[in-house]
Amino acid sequence: MKTRSVSSLILLFFLTLSLSAQTPVGSAITPEMRAAANDAYQKQDWPAAAEQYAKIVKAEDKNAGARYRYGMTLLNLSRTAEAITNLEAAMAVAPNPVFALAAARAYARTGNTEKMYAVLEQSLPLGGIAPESLTGEKDFQAFKTDAKFADFVKRSDMTVNPCKARPEFRQFDFWIGEWLPKNAQGVTVGTSSIQLILGSCIIFENWETPVSAGKSFNVYDVRDGKWHQTWVDAKGLMTHYVGGLVDGKMVLDSESIQNGRKVIARMTFSKLPGGDVRQHGENSSDEGKTWTTTFDFTYVRKR
Repeated sequence: MKTRSVSSLILLFFLTLSLSAQTPVGSAITPEMRAAANDAYQKQDWPAAAEQYAKIVKAEDKNAGARYRYGMTLLNLSRTAEAITNLEAAMAVAPNPVFALAAARAYARTGNTEKMYAVLEQSLPLGGIAPESLTGEKDFQAFKTDAKFADFVKRSDMTVNPCKARPEFRQFDFWIGEWLPKNAQGVTVGTSSIQLILGSCIIFENWETPVSAGKSFNVYDVRDGKWHQTWVDAKGLMTHYVGGLVDGKMVLDSESIQNGRKVIARMTFSKLPGGDVRQHGENSSDEGKTWTTTFDFTYVRKR
């Protein structure tokens, strides 16, 4: 599943504003001229787009959105030196990863690897560039076997997807997989698909049985240093669990009031020999002094 970084969303908002904005006071550019430039760009009519954007950037030197589109238009016309001038100008006005990627592509075409890597490095503190945008870009094909390029892709991936870089987010990965949960009697009770989603930040549970279904989101919260699970099911029940690793086991607790008394519901996930996982459910109504088993499942991987 693809995700967007905060910086990318801010950039998208900025571009939308800059490209559709009202004509600034004193500008010679009319809304009709701006619309004609954007229309030609969307249609990939590069000669017409170049003609229109040249007028806009001449009148509005600090219009970063127009500079970027003019630079991309020139890149598509193989006017690479001119593209670099405009893309660098866009970066100077509004530094962001999308402008950096475009400038790096232009430098790659000229063979100026020093400048290519320099502008790529500028993208890291700005939010980074998605690894697939780097490895899938044909302008970088010649660098795919370059150790320096591979190292940058890795570092950019960690920037765009920060959960990959923190070991705490990987503590519950042993639960990820396609499972056939069995009860204490060895009877398969349903299926469970546990997926890693949203930039490797969320462990997503999909539980199915002949009589029930539910889903949960599991995430490590850097603010309190704990794991949180929010469970919802097909009967309208929602439960929030909080916990973390205890002696290598993931222990999650929730609290509720039942018949006027506080009840703690606990789930303990344990790695078993051979790669299976045990999920043991317990309840306590005496502040954890004694516990009663509510379920005991063994997750067996589908073969």
